[in-house]
Amino acid sequence: MAVAVARAALLPLVLQLASLARAVAGGVVVSREPSGLAGIHDYRQPAPTHSLAPAGQPLEERLGQLEAEVLELREQNRDLQERVRRLESCECHLASTQCWGLGRTWPEGARWEPDACTACICQDGAAHCGPQPNLPHCRGCSRNGQAYSNGETFSPDACTICRCQEGAITCTQKPCPRGPCPEPGACCSHCEPGCPEGHRVGETWHPEPCVTCTCQAGTVRCQGPSCSELNCLESYTPPGECCPVCRPGCEYEGQLYEEGASFLPNSNPCLQCSCLRSLVRCVPLTCPPSPCPEPVLRPGHCCPTCQALGCTEGGSLRDHGQEWTAPGDPCQICQCLEGHIQCRQRECASLCPYPARPLPGTCCPVCDGCFLNGREHRSGEPVGSRDPCLQCHCANGSVQCEPRPCPPVPCRHPGRTPGQCCPVCDSCEYQGHQYQSQETFRLQEGGRCIRCSCQAGEVSCEEQECPVAPCGPPASGPQLCPACVLDGEEFAEGVQWEPDGQPCTSCSCQDGVPVCGAVLCPPAPCQHPTQPPGTCCPSCESCTYHGQVYANGLNFTDADSPCHACRCEDGTVRCSLVDCPPVTCARPQSGPGQCCPRCPDCILEKQVFVDGESFSHPGDPCRECQCQEGQALCQPRACPRAPCAHPLPGTCCQNNCSGCAFGGKEYPNGAEFPHPSDPCRQCHCLGGNVQCLARRCPPLPCPEPVLPPGDCCPQCPAAPAGCLWPGIAVPARHQEHFSPPGHPCRRCLCLDGSVSCQRLPCPPALCAHPRQGSCCPSCDGCLYQGKEFASGERFPSPNVACHVCLCWEGSVSCEPRVCAPAQCPFPARGDCCPACDGCEYLGESYLSHQEFPDPREPCNLCTCLGGFVTCSRRPCEPLGCSHPLTLPGHCCPTCQGCFYHGVTAALGETLPDPLDPTCSLCTCQKWQCGLSQDGSMRCKKKPCPPVVCTHPSPGPCSCPVCHSCLSQGREHQDGEEFEGSSGSCERCRCQAGQVSCARLRCPPLPCRLQVTEPGSCCPRCRGCLAHGEEHPEGSSWVPPNSPCSSCMCHEGVATCAVIQCVSPCAQPHQGPTDCCPRCSDCVHDGQKYAPGESFQPGADPCEVCICESQPEGPPGLHCRRQQCPSLLGCPLSQLLPPDPQHCCPTCAEALRNCTEGLLGSELAPPDPCYTCKCQDLTWLCTRRDCPQLSCPLLEHHIPPGSCCPVCQECVVEASGRRVSDGESWRDPSNACIACTCQLPPSRVCTRAVRWP
Repeated sequence: MAVAVARAALLPLVLQLASLARAVAGGVVVSREPSGLAGIHDYRQPAPTHSLAPAGQPLEERLGQLEAEVLELREQNRDLQERVRRLESCECHLASTQCWGLGRTWPEGARWEPDACTACICQDGAAHCGPQPNLPHCRGCSRNGQAYSNGETFSPDACTICRCQEGAITCTQKPCPRGPCPEPGACCSHCEPGCPEGHRVGETWHPEPCVTCTCQAGTVRCQGPSCSELNCLESYTPPGECCPVCRPGCEYEGQLYEEGASFLPNSNPCLQCSCLRSLVRCVPLTCPPSPCPEPVLRPGHCCPTCQALGCTEGGSLRDHGQEWTAPGDPCQICQCLEGHIQCRQRECASLCPYPARPLPGTCCPVCDGCFLNGREHRSGEPVGSRDPCLQCHCANGSVQCEPRPCPPVPCRHPGRTPGQCCPVCDSCEYQGHQYQSQETFRLQEGGRCIRCSCQAGEVSCEEQECPVAPCGPPASGPQLCPACVLDGEEFAEGVQWEPDGQPCTSCSCQDGVPVCGAVLCPPAPCQHPTQPPGTCCPSCESCTYHGQVYANGLNFTDADSPCHACRCEDGTVRCSLVDCPPVTCARPQSGPGQCCPRCPDCILEKQVFVDGESFSHPGDPCRECQCQEGQALCQPRACPRAPCAHPLPGTCCQNNCSGCAFGGKEYPNGAEFPHPSDPCRQCHCLGGNVQCLARRCPPLPCPEPVLPPGDCCPQCPAAPAGCLWPGIAVPARHQEHFSPPGHPCRRCLCLDGSVSCQRLPCPPALCAHPRQGSCCPSCDGCLYQGKEFASGERFPSPNVACHVCLCWEGSVSCEPRVCAPAQCPFPARGDCCPACDGCEYLGESYLSHQEFPDPREPCNLCTCLGGFVTCSRRPCEPLGCSHPLTLPGHCCPTCQGCFYHGVTAALGETLPDPLDPTCSLCTCQKWQCGLSQDGSMRCKKKPCPPVVCTHPSPGPCSCPVCHSCLSQGREHQDGEEFEGSSGSCERCRCQAGQVSCARLRCPPLPCRLQVTEPGSCCPRCRGCLAHGEEHPEGSSWVPPNSPCSSCMCHEGVATCAVIQCVSPCAQPHQGPTDCCPRCSDCVHDGQKYAPGESFQPGADPCEVCICESQPEGPPGLHCRRQQCPSLLGCPLSQLLPPDPQHCCPTCAEALRNCTEGLLGSELAPPDPCYTCKCQDLTWLCTRRDCPQLSCPLLEHHIPPGSCCPVCQECVVEASGRRVSDGESWRDPSNACIACTCQLPPSRVCTRAVRWP
């Protein structure tokens, strides 16, 4: 054991020494171990790394530090070896032979069982454990050298599922779903992992803009848009939309009206019409009471007006009551009333929430666009949304929003990141909770402890082994998970619950500790959610609208706005305007809570008649009445023309042809009567017609007849005898016709005492249902279905229910009874008219408050309530399983199987995951202990085979493979070369999953001054940093503040000086922008130079001339003296003079660098004319200016070691006299001052001392 400890301690040291050797060889970084190690444990701690020396440290100092560190490590190595020798001499003895198991120590020979199928025994201090084969449920299985435990399920190949049960192995073929297999060589001839064209199960896509397709169980199901029914005459489909919309505006009587406009039609001035949703709705005008006693109804007007004067406005004469639009303001309507002009604002109907602004010259906004946030949008144009996850557009005055489309993700449980709309695989969303990648969490499913982990949008779960309790539980007792106790109630590990009376608090059991917190309610996906009593978060199971709660599927009328018909659907109330039927009266009425105006009913003789109904006057059947605007307008019925010339008066009309009305008297049918004015004529009544003929006198038997006064025929003097008849008090005279009493249909004739009788003939009745008169059928009434009815009488039809019949002049006409419109969508059929005391739904009648199954959907339950029918799905009992199965013919699911993403599985069945058939397996769980519920689908990924490479990449099913390499979070193909980690300066190569890296080799640089930029691996040549810019080595530039100066960069030293001009011609000229004078042409010593050519004008190699082109005119010759770089820090011994062909001297060694320690310092170069200063890590050398001299140029002299020339003589300023070197004189202004000329030219003056 001591040797092992020593080896463990030596291993880090050996690695450190190897690293140190590499560092010494590379000369870059070496690892140092802190001195004073106190023990072996200290040698095993990781050592911090230190840089050899800061940048710029000399190489000698680095080597010295490296040697000291090597010596220190040698001392530590010797100390460590001595400790190892001491440890190897020690011997270890066990105190006692004991074993450790189940969290405790066991004495020698003790036996215990860690589980129901394993037994352990302590022998010689070691625990020996093995299976108990004598128990049937503990017998395992072996196949092909692989051992399996009892109850374990395994797959020897891709097509077989085997199970070990009490020592025996049973194998079955995997079930194959329907559909073709996409993979060649699959075991199933048919399977269904997805849909054609690569669509996954559950994926939704749009092959066309208005078609939505979904992959369901291998079948592609597509459906078009669900468009609401329109209530307009003309519709159109806007570009980019799927559903048609009503075309705004109306056409009425050949004129176009804008949406929302109100107008008076030309055909009927008593109607007020408006254009709403492309439909024209007209209501009668209500005339106000007229203030004048005798109003006048003018042509083209509806209501009578006073005879008042008109109005004059803007030179136009307006009639009384005339309306017009005010000029310049289309929203103002003016009217002339009794000589005064009154104006009001036009009222516009609000038909959409965001209407567009009115068109030019109009007043009311229109719904063909949207005006939102101060901006106009066309219909179909996108509009902004406060929710970045929604994309909205203008749709005819409304804003329609829909979630932004998200691309499909390659994981099954993508999470949502705050600030992003689409789920991504960087996290996981599982059972309504968000988890970060690499996060591990616990769940409680049916009494089991489940441990899950989130990995890049995939969730893998496994059952957690329960920890062993410190006490000794029974060997056969169940292993329980950690539990939590709160308020005396116990909860299993991982379970979540809601404390009693605290709906907004959620608790969970985590590692045996209850953790409670406030419930964060997600936003409800509906607009009118309801918060049920005892709950915390609102739900969309019903709608709360204006303080009232409505069930889903219920139709209702908004109490605050009765003109809106509303419906609750999934927690959102959608309302639409009620389409009112047109009214025919001028003064419709609207009662409380009533939207549509109705014409008032009529009350006449205590009877009520519906508006528009025609009826007979209850007290006078000869008058026909009609209910209009609450008033019964009655007039005499139109009598048909009688078929006879002299009819008798009937009940209402004089058309009774069963007798005759002639000469102011009425005669029965068949009667003969004398003419009222001509006694010699005899008239006869027959069917309402009267025929009068001259009397024929009978022959007389007497020889001498006499003519009585007033008679037409002579008579015998003796009168013939009369006739007696029972019931007649006065005997009938000779030749008199009479009707016997009780027999009006018989006619008798008395001839000289004898009576002869016969039945009278009846004329044909010209009506359909004549009544039986006293003798003949009469059209004065009706005989209908065995009953007599008076003319003008209305009665219920005895044959057809809900019909009313009218008897008029012997004919009966029947028509349906007029019913008022029902105020509910599904009224029940009453005796005659529909009533809202029940419901008629799909041809069946139901009582109010009656529940009945939906005829269209057996799993729905409908309720009739006051003529409204509400259908919702039958309530099902809550189930404890996560994937219940709905059996055919049943409405509610059951846990006797699993239904998971379109796939049905039996209990205990294992099949490929429909969402990931290649990489995951799912099992329909079946638990026996009563702790879990059947019908829960549990899915997990297939195990990945081990790999031998160090940098595998994710392959199929996210399993590591050695086909490529995963390095620094990026995948590289086999054989690919790539950069190493940031700052490593390495070049790496991927080979069969292995990554090998080598340090980059930097190319040699031709410059002496080199710098390595941060983040770079190789150095580069550094130029000069001057005037805020870096200039490359060997470059020249003009400083920004001195255009007649020139700078150059040489070995990191910037040298700047004023350009020294040379004049090679006799008459040079200098322009205003020239630094040096130039010659007018490019000719020197008879040779002409082209633009851009340069040459030396003399023997001095430092003088150079260049032929330069000019913006205007011929090229000119510019000559200047070449500038030499400053050789800063160059010793005189290393200063090399220039050869005859060159101008500037050079230095045999490198110049001195400007380092951070020298910033701000100044240094004198070999040339005394320059002053150098270290700034921005660059020596900036500037030539100093020399003062102008008063002596001629030939007398200039540069003393040794000086830069500027001096005059060889002194000049006395006061007199201008020249004085040679060493000569003295008196100051002309002060005789007490003596001056002496000393070269270089200076004047030394002293005051003379006067001695006493």
